[in-house]
Amino acid sequence: MKKRLLVAAGVAGLLVLAGCQSGDSAETEQLKQQIAQLEQQVTELENSSASDTADDTASADTADDTANAANTADTATDAEAADTAAGDATAASDASAGNTGTAAVLTIDELTTKVDAFVEKADAEAASSAEKVLENYFTLKQEAEEIDRELERYEDDLEYQYRNGSLTRDDYRAKEREADLLEDKLDAAEDTLEYVYGIDD
Repeated sequence: MKKRLLVAAGVAGLLVLAGCQSGDSAETEQLKQQIAQLEQQVTELENSSASDTADDTASADTADDTANAANTADTATDAEAADTAAGDATAASDASAGNTGTAAVLTIDELTTKVDAFVEKADAEAASSAEKVLENYFTLKQEAEEIDRELERYEDDLEYQYRNGSLTRDDYRAKEREADLLEDKLDAAEDTLEYVYGIDD
């Protein structure tokens, strides 16, 4: 970019000088040749800049692909650990929720249990008189975010089932309301934690 500006300034300077000259045709021809050379250099710089950008983009894509592969491997390991821990309950939720090709979707009862447990933790944290350690907040916040992601997966699965014809409109709306109530309960618990720790998140 700097080179392009310098070249443009040089061309402008040469044109100004050419305009101030008395009309000597030999000098005018020489200036025209210099302008043509400068224009060619600008074009070459633009082309090399475009190829460098394409190379950088390809390198960035390769780095992104490598990072995505690592994240996918981590996610697969986490999913396997969660599946092992959930045991038969996860298999039952897969069967009842339908297999959408995504990670196991928890049932509304399992989600309710998780939200209730989190609310109890948040309330206990709020009631405790011990000095609040910020690390506790971040641990609980991370747990709340995981539950929120599970609720999102549940809602996505409900939508999939509705579009697939597995759920009637009334069933879909009723289950969606249950999920919304759980989200509200989770949000209230998070607000309590933020108040207790004095964090506005």
